[in-house]
Amino acid sequence: MRKLAFITATVILLLTLFVTPASAATYEPDFEVQSKAVYLENLNTGAVLYEKNADQRMYPASLTKIMTAIVVLENVKDLDGEMAEYPLYIQNLLYGTNASLGGLVVGERLSIRNLLYSALVQSANESAMILANYVGNGSIGAFVEMMNQKAAELGCSGTHFTNPTGLHNDNHYTTARDMAVMAKYALENETFAKIVSTYVYDIGPTNKHESLMQYSTNRMLIPSSKYFYGPICGVKTGTTDEAGRCFVGKAASDGYQYLSVVLGSPETAEEPYMNFMETRRLYKWAFNHFTLTTLYSGGELLAEVPVRYSSDGKIVQLFTKDSVVQLLHDEVSPGSIQYTVEIPEYVKAPIEQGETIGTLHVRLADEEIGTMELVAGKSYSLSWFKYFFGKIGEFFGSTLAKVILVLVVLLVGVYIYFMIQHNKKKKAQRKYYRQNRY
Repeated sequence: MRKLAFITATVILLLTLFVTPASAATYEPDFEVQSKAVYLENLNTGAVLYEKNADQRMYPASLTKIMTAIVVLENVKDLDGEMAEYPLYIQNLLYGTNASLGGLVVGERLSIRNLLYSALVQSANESAMILANYVGNGSIGAFVEMMNQKAAELGCSGTHFTNPTGLHNDNHYTTARDMAVMAKYALENETFAKIVSTYVYDIGPTNKHESLMQYSTNRMLIPSSKYFYGPICGVKTGTTDEAGRCFVGKAASDGYQYLSVVLGSPETAEEPYMNFMETRRLYKWAFNHFTLTTLYSGGELLAEVPVRYSSDGKIVQLFTKDSVVQLLHDEVSPGSIQYTVEIPEYVKAPIEQGETIGTLHVRLADEEIGTMELVAGKSYSLSWFKYFFGKIGEFFGSTLAKVILVLVVLLVGVYIYFMIQHNKKKKAQRKYYRQNRY
């Protein structure tokens, strides 16, 4: 039966081979990538299309404010009702740093929401520090500890923050992969997603300004910019001399969604914003060369496995649990995809409909690119009659039973041997007595 199940699964897989795509292996773009560290992921499937030095420590510059926003959003209940004031000591800390500012003045009071817009849209460092001061109860250092705790919670093992702005510090670093993790997590928050997709925002009026406009540093969002790219949905820029040009972006078009991270993009007189140029090239390459295809639809029959101890049937049919979608590069042929069905030799009742029994493994170029659960098509109740006699049969077919049988045979043999010897001895004694009676 095991061979039958394997043959059944193999035949079905061969029939579907010519409509089965794959992705998740990394590929090389059709242009030279100049940024020092890059990460590109398809958000529909989680497939990583391309990475370059994705785990190398890099300076994030103002990409840091993504984590700043995460901590603020998770610790402030009323973004419009809670207000924070610009203290003099933050202005003094920023003096002479040539940091990007949002035009706020000392003593100005803003809602937490407006400060988030200022920090994320115009990348205003004073706004990020005001937020950190507020959430940290007067201690920016305490807020930074919260940032590092959240990074660790998200599994960002290559990240360490020393401030909420991204102003350079040798001990302030991240990786392209970690940055992608943080950005994906932040984008799950609707407020964050809305803010980072905004290219102009009016903060005013405040107690110091009637109107205070904030303009996005993300030129890919600005229709009048030569870097404008329609599918872009955000997210955040960052630049320092040490970090170079950095950008985390999200793009969506025709149902496809991608997240990109570029760190350490070069800046030249000919092209001062290579971070935007390379991001756009990466997205065009992805949109033009990869296709989302249903690998398997939910409910497809893939294998059969024998069932023991049930009167409901002797074979359980295994179906795909859910539809599985993967990316297929236009240079990948369906014939290069390998499949392995992992199923047990048999299963024992009771079995519930939908219970996971096996797994389908999908591989491309010796790399596993996906797995799928195989589930029982119907329920199988336990028959106590079959269970009882099945257990008896199992026992007599077990190694223990065989050992016991051998021991019994040996004991019977020994017993017979001694009985024969005993009878011989008794016969000899009787003969001796008869011969010596007279």
